[in-house]
Amino acid sequence: CKQACPSMVVCLVTWAAFSTAFVLSLAEESHPGKVWIDVGGVSVDEVKTGVDVTIRWDYFVSEDDGYAWGYMKVDGSVADTITGNTKATGSFEYKIPEKLCGKRAQVHFCSGSPPRKTKHACKQSSEVKIMGDCKASADLQKEPQPARTTATTTLAFALRELGPLELSSRGRRWNPQRGPLQGPADNVGTAGPPSPDGNFSVAFVTAWLGKLPSYIEEFAASAEEAGATFFIFHTHAESTPSRKNVHFRHMPLDELASRLFDIEAIRTAYAKPKDAFTALVHEVYAEDNPAKGNDLKPLYGALFEKELQSFTHWGWTDLDTIWGNLKNFLTPSLLSSYDVISAPDGARPALYLSGQLTVFKNAPLWRRFFEGCIEGKGRLNYGGCYTEGFLSEANVMYDEKVAMWFAALRQVRIWVDFSMILIGKRWTTLSSRHLHRRDGQLLAITDGTGRGLPSVDIERANVHLHNMQNKSDCFSEFGEGFSYVCVPFDESRDDAYGIAYEIDPAAGLRLWPSPLRLANQNEVEFALLHLHRDKSGFKFDRSTSLDGDWTCYKDGVAGNIECKGEKLDASEKKYEFLIPNIVHFVLTDRDTRFFDWPCYVAIKSAWERLRPSELLVHVLDGVEPATAGDWWKEARKYITSVIPYPRSVVPRSLNGVMVHHPAFIGDFRRMQVLYEWGGIYMDTDALSLRSFDDLRRWKAVFGRQGSEEMRVTVGLMMFEKRSSLAADLLTKMKKAYNGVWGIHAGHVLDEVMGQGKLPDGVAVLGHSTGFFASSWLAADFFELMEETNWIDWNRCWSLHLYNSQTKNYTKDPRMCRDDARYSNGDLCIGLRMATDMEQVYNLVDRGLPVMNAELEQQFEERRGQQSAEYEIPVMHTLDTVHDTLEL
Repeated sequence: CKQACPSMVVCLVTWAAFSTAFVLSLAEESHPGKVWIDVGGVSVDEVKTGVDVTIRWDYFVSEDDGYAWGYMKVDGSVADTITGNTKATGSFEYKIPEKLCGKRAQVHFCSGSPPRKTKHACKQSSEVKIMGDCKASADLQKEPQPARTTATTTLAFALRELGPLELSSRGRRWNPQRGPLQGPADNVGTAGPPSPDGNFSVAFVTAWLGKLPSYIEEFAASAEEAGATFFIFHTHAESTPSRKNVHFRHMPLDELASRLFDIEAIRTAYAKPKDAFTALVHEVYAEDNPAKGNDLKPLYGALFEKELQSFTHWGWTDLDTIWGNLKNFLTPSLLSSYDVISAPDGARPALYLSGQLTVFKNAPLWRRFFEGCIEGKGRLNYGGCYTEGFLSEANVMYDEKVAMWFAALRQVRIWVDFSMILIGKRWTTLSSRHLHRRDGQLLAITDGTGRGLPSVDIERANVHLHNMQNKSDCFSEFGEGFSYVCVPFDESRDDAYGIAYEIDPAAGLRLWPSPLRLANQNEVEFALLHLHRDKSGFKFDRSTSLDGDWTCYKDGVAGNIECKGEKLDASEKKYEFLIPNIVHFVLTDRDTRFFDWPCYVAIKSAWERLRPSELLVHVLDGVEPATAGDWWKEARKYITSVIPYPRSVVPRSLNGVMVHHPAFIGDFRRMQVLYEWGGIYMDTDALSLRSFDDLRRWKAVFGRQGSEEMRVTVGLMMFEKRSSLAADLLTKMKKAYNGVWGIHAGHVLDEVMGQGKLPDGVAVLGHSTGFFASSWLAADFFELMEETNWIDWNRCWSLHLYNSQTKNYTKDPRMCRDDARYSNGDLCIGLRMATDMEQVYNLVDRGLPVMNAELEQQFEERRGQQSAEYEIPVMHTLDTVHDTLEL
């Protein structure tokens, strides 16, 4: 050709080849880069929104051109995804989105074959100016503002991978010149031994100044069945309720002074004779200064050490509380894992030690954690020394404002959960006026729609947390330093619930989804009701019994709470998860793809870790894996039922494009299954690591994957039955379908989850503490194979193998046994967590197949056979196939 036409740039082989090559030629001549935006065959450096363009590239790393994926970036951050995993043809059609209006964007495109970075290349175009009616675009595409943290905080964010918030620089530190200091190197000790039945035991303490409140009978009656022991030390001599597990002790101020004087750190700090010290206690803790009693809370472990010695944990609380069943909230796992557990009521967007429910391990450190002094920016009364401030007449608010600093600076593990306590505004948010206390459970009655349930996107909340840069002025009226750290706040609900925070000295501040606990479809369970500002309007009908069940009603106008004793139907008390424990897998290939060992482990680990009521495999046309089907036979042991479904349940084509690829058929069938059945959908390369029960209290659960996109993705999803969200997603998927990988599935889901306020009751997990620790980008996955301690699998629910991308490197599981490069990598560590890998190795050693050239040929032949057998065959090509019948 070159000899015949030496002046031409390209060879004119066919007209189609000429047209494609000619456009490429023009583009290359006018643009020297490796990737560019083409409009009408010409490279451009500016383009309007809404215009259809062609993204072109001219670098191919693998022999078969491989795959391509790319993004639009603005200032180095991903602003839009052009395509996920599509065939690397050298061009891709793309419409410039409105949200890029007024930006200077670059195309970032990768092409080649994963997983090694040497097998694919990524290039960037020069900057392109995006023009258009940007004001209108801004109105249409307005990004939701992040939740506020104070009256002046409104932060924009770019979703990116940040990890836990580093807490090493907190603005406050121990003052080594002011009193003793204990930390993890000191003799912290452990909590006392569990009781003979193996359970932990918790004792709550309240020191009350003056007469007991009018609602003390209600407090005591509810506390009796709470699953803990209560000690109420009161300074006023009076008759008290007589209740099992609730112990009232008259403690005159002379006794309080004596107990305080016996604490060495306090006696040393004041250096006064005992008589002078006692007189000061009488003055400061007089009955007309009741709020001052809160400043005693950090001292409870030392003040009442004798009374608490037989308990594994001690805690503080208030009397304006009505109790539920604590054992449903303070679980053995939680009590054994953390030094401090606290449940703020969500009214303040800050981490602090709740005055109503904070629990400590009954160890030496926590009986004297108030010792020492802290220094740093912000107001620090009395030099930051608790022992010098608790005898001021003013309420220094050491319990909720400062005690967290004294606890967290000890470098220990602390759990702060905003979803345990019911307060007035939360009661209203849940569209509830009624409250039941039944068989010891405290239940807010809802309309059953899920309105008012919290929703959370862990990754977005983490970005907000980082953007606040360790702010500590969330209690704005008190100024900087009166909070340990500010946290995201859901302004639409005026609440901080839905998230729990883990303070870990090794990892920093980590966020976890914390759903409300459901008793059944219409009831939300709480650990306690904090009367707070409603206590003056609280009334119990004393003509009815405090013993047994109660019903309460909250007046929506006056805010008064009226309760009475009333027998409730015991049949309503069954605990119910919104998401059923049914696991679904979907097979769509009609035995044209190898059901290999990762598929076997996916099913086996789901059965063993999730303990589902049913494990269902939905099979296209009932065609089960038979070609090299040994792994399927092994997996059958764990399958409750194989559910055949006809090809007709998924449309033959949508929008003029065939739904032909097995993955595309699966995209639609899994949403149908989740809507019809509810439960947990898993790809056949998603391995289960632990129980999902904590997640089944949400209405729907998704996960973000790693990498630059941080996209909400579809490889593992959870829904309640007949979910309106699932139905909405299925409709949007059908409208978006164009035959390109990912556009109608992951892209639609990510778009719906990114449109602002999440639907009520929806959780989106973070990538490194969720379902997808790695990304589908094979380079990321290869790091997972080789690196160690990159991922902490104990914090994840699932391990996703992205088998379509990585199967060449995971074809033989014995790599985790025999290959030193990978045996100690995070991938193999995760696999050993998911299942007994020795059993998997033994199955391979016994002769169960791994992929090889002979098997590849068998499956290639099988694909040809099923093309002849079925009217609508499945096709493994990524090429767009138009439906000629519809056209």
